[in-house]
Amino acid sequence: MKRQLVLFSAIAGVSMMFSSNLKAVTPDKDSVKHKAQVEEILKNMSVRQKVAQLFIIDISRNPSEQTKARQETLIKDYGVGNLIIMRGSIYEFIERVNYLQTLARIPLLVATDAEWGAAMRFSEYLSYPRQAQLGRIEKGAEKLLYKMGRNVGKELKDLNIFVNYAPVADVSDRDVAAFSQRSFGPDPKQISVLATAYMKGMQDEGIYACGKHYPGHAGTKVDAHFATPLLTQSRAYMDTVDMYPYFNMFANGLEMVMVGHYSIPAIDSTGIPMSISPVLINKVLRGDHGFKGVVITDAVAMKGLTNESRGPVEASLCVYKAGADMILMTAQPKDCIEAIAQKVENGEWSMDELDSKVRKVLMLKARAGFLEKGFNPQVKNLDRKIEAARKRDYRLIKRMQRKMLKSTKPYIAPTGEDRTLILDKAGK
Repeated sequence: MKRQLVLFSAIAGVSMMFSSNLKAVTPDKDSVKHKAQVEEILKNMSVRQKVAQLFIIDISRNPSEQTKARQETLIKDYGVGNLIIMRGSIYEFIERVNYLQTLARIPLLVATDAEWGAAMRFSEYLSYPRQAQLGRIEKGAEKLLYKMGRNVGKELKDLNIFVNYAPVADVSDRDVAAFSQRSFGPDPKQISVLATAYMKGMQDEGIYACGKHYPGHAGTKVDAHFATPLLTQSRAYMDTVDMYPYFNMFANGLEMVMVGHYSIPAIDSTGIPMSISPVLINKVLRGDHGFKGVVITDAVAMKGLTNESRGPVEASLCVYKAGADMILMTAQPKDCIEAIAQKVENGEWSMDELDSKVRKVLMLKARAGFLEKGFNPQVKNLDRKIEAARKRDYRLIKRMQRKMLKSTKPYIAPTGEDRTLILDKAGK
């Protein structure tokens, strides 16, 4: 069910000037039935079970027996509520996820990164062109991206995956070629149109889309996987450039936003990463911009957040306290769950705040039908579904390639990659 967001103010003028007090209002579209399902489950949960529902653990290929045992304990004994699937063969993942679902008291919500389609994680599917290539399409790009969203949504739904951490809405910097592959380009207005089209396609197929990496960080050469990037842009610049693509997505019902690990002193003068900034999450995202959906941060284990001075537990505490609703891929989930639960139990942190976060996660599951019907582990006729998806994707990819070949827009290949091979790789 899509949330319908209405903007009270307009983006004024062709110069893309944006008022920082513009708000999006989300009418209450969650059904009475879903609310009742959520409340019935919530009232029977312990504090630790509630906290664990907010955590997302990763499922990688060929896990060790020790890793398997740790995953099973987190789900069965602690009640961890969410999974993210990493790269590998979908067949092995289905078997593993189906088993983990049997251990869960509340069905697990499964997510993945499928920025350029399910092929980003699963080798059985065809790969769509990267966003940088799609941004070069000069005519008909919006319709093509919507269709891509529908196709990708069908693929994920076939696999019982209901969250896609996409689209990327970062505004690219032409000097950062490696990152620019994940961006639709340097034009905020174009990114707004294409990201929204991709998002709408997925959400029309019942997949929860997640815009990233709010408020925008492509203007840095520092990779947040390894260090905390510093952005020196002004707040006015962020509003009219980096954050601009999100406003259209908000207006069209974006379900989730992923906040990045980078410092922007113009937004939060303390210099802390945006992912643990209550100023960014509560004042700007939820306050100034009126976002009512689910807030998640980039992986907690990334060095842009967790470093020598801020370990995994402290980082997770900071993410929670700053206002995020879900906690993605921390290195010490058991310890983090215990630390947050203790804060709530001893009265330092509000039970109402915890319940509010858990309601959002449970509502995603309710709207996916999990709380009423449970999780159906059967993925029937998968070979046939993959073949059908490949045929759909092949036809659309070829249409995209023909458009890109006619493009007059410049294109920067990743470092060390032959430009002449770029188009040939799409669809492989």
